[in-house]
Amino acid sequence: MNPAMSKSHTLPAVLFLALLLLLAPSAARAAELIPLRAGPITMVFDPDNVFLRYVRVGTHEVLRGINAPIRSKTWSTVKPQISDLQVENRGDRFKVTFNVRCVEADIDFRWRGTLSGNAQGELEFTFDGEAHSTFTRNRIGFCVLHDASAAGRPWVIETVDGGSSKGRFPELISPHQPAKNLRAIRHEVTTGIHARVEFEGDVFEMEDQRNWTDASFKTYCTPLGIPYPVEVVKGTKISQKIKISITGDLPKAPNADDGIVLALSEKESALPLLGVQVSGEIEKLSGSQLQRLAALRLNHLRVDLDLSDKSFSKNLRRAVGQAKALGVPLQIGLNLGETPAFETLLAELKTLQPPVSYWLVNGGDPAHFQKAREQLAPVLGEAKIGVTRSSNFVDLNRARPDAESVEAVGFAINPQIHAFDNASIVETLPIHADVVRSARQFAGNRPLIIGPITLSPQLVNGVPPLGGPPAGDLPTYVDARQPILFTAAWTLGSVKYLADAGAHSATYYETAGWNGIMDADEVVSRPSAFPSRPGEVFDVYHLLQEIGEFAGGRVRQIDSSDTLGAVALALRKPGRIRVLVGNLKGESQTVTLRGLGTPVAIHLLTGGETRATPELRVSLPPYGIARIDRKSD
Repeated sequence: MNPAMSKSHTLPAVLFLALLLLLAPSAARAAELIPLRAGPITMVFDPDNVFLRYVRVGTHEVLRGINAPIRSKTWSTVKPQISDLQVENRGDRFKVTFNVRCVEADIDFRWRGTLSGNAQGELEFTFDGEAHSTFTRNRIGFCVLHDASAAGRPWVIETVDGGSSKGRFPELISPHQPAKNLRAIRHEVTTGIHARVEFEGDVFEMEDQRNWTDASFKTYCTPLGIPYPVEVVKGTKISQKIKISITGDLPKAPNADDGIVLALSEKESALPLLGVQVSGEIEKLSGSQLQRLAALRLNHLRVDLDLSDKSFSKNLRRAVGQAKALGVPLQIGLNLGETPAFETLLAELKTLQPPVSYWLVNGGDPAHFQKAREQLAPVLGEAKIGVTRSSNFVDLNRARPDAESVEAVGFAINPQIHAFDNASIVETLPIHADVVRSARQFAGNRPLIIGPITLSPQLVNGVPPLGGPPAGDLPTYVDARQPILFTAAWTLGSVKYLADAGAHSATYYETAGWNGIMDADEVVSRPSAFPSRPGEVFDVYHLLQEIGEFAGGRVRQIDSSDTLGAVALALRKPGRIRVLVGNLKGESQTVTLRGLGTPVAIHLLTGGETRATPELRVSLPPYGIARIDRKSD
């Protein structure tokens, strides 16, 4: 038991506030964001990721950001290294210049960036680069991100042939590119305010990045219809430019920051059935690990079996043993491969008699689903059989199941296909609700089985996916943030948005190991980049324990005035309400909660007592989580 959690249970029962966990382990200190202003337009420059972020007019977001990634032939993103950063900031105008070096394997590409803004709210971002080695690439150059809040907003598209057309950003997630051959996009930011983004130096097109739970519509250079990868010869020069202008009834200055407000609404939904994956690293769980898992009141365990690999029998036996020890059913994902051993599977099922709630056939081939359904028909019992995708929503969205015999629909989620920093990962959280709502349009009333939900892209049939985060000393499917508080705060947001949208089930991480909710009990060799100790219970475990006490309960929606700053989940059972509040920023902040009922005294873990008012203010450390329990009316 985490000491902070143990202490919190000694507080009075009517209402108590306890910081769930302490600060995350120390890490390399990130460079500070540089605030910039061009007349009525505000933004920040992120030097670590060479990323212009959060271009806003007042409280309205114009763009989520602009960056210029170098994508290798496997779609991995080469980490940029910035140098010679110069900032001229004159209040309502600015100029920023810098050099960037992108080096990985045989890739050595360098570029000079210039970013400027004037008092009229006009921005310009230039990219002038040169290859210092010969290599192959899939893409080099600017990506412009329109925030997901643009969905449904009207636009005017200008194409490279001089044409223009009116339309709208897609409301539901578009499976394919909603706009191509772009020269400029003019769109409505809010009533009376419009933004125009102009592209130079290449042909650009747009994709709906919500398919990967990114919170944006991405307009990128070099259309996917052009064959790739392409060789870039040493000495090749590439230049591009982005111009942004704002028109309309613009405020003279940015709005004052009133702080983050979290407000309890009347909307209510069921808490999704929560589970974890059987560990892909730890062969056998200890008695203490099983006890910890039992304390979470999980609804299920999940295991994925590759029926063309002889090892699947061993994996199935391990999963069945753990599920029976915990008294929970299994969700079983099936990868058929080229030679699925159904006879072996059926023999194992006859012997093991596993408790199965869902069979989920992976992949978009309808023939695979029908074959699995026919083979499993004699042993299905009360279990449902459906389809899933082991990558992200995009694969499901592009190959939608239509067979009436499909009883459930699922897909995996991870937040690191295109970006890997904390801020970008946090931005994905509201999109968890968007993918569920979009899936509902073709899944109908069938249960939506979401998972696995992980920080990093997972292995697919034992093979790392394309792209993925820069791993350093760690495998691409492991994230060094797994043990720390950041992961707990992100998971809190994920559960909140999946619940709001009506997901039936959600599976997070693994039971144990470096992709788990606790580490191995025995000593396991770990790279120094992974901050864990043998037997350590990770911060996200304690979050799931707090939520697990309300298994089978309901969720009251809590709206945040800043979805990138703070999130809250309100859990309800007869006679009880629990509110979990998470800070989504790497700095301390205070948030205000509204609508939680009669004011009473608040006891703080750090000591002392304050008088509660109808506007309850909660101070949180970086990525901190607070808990409020009270009796319901």
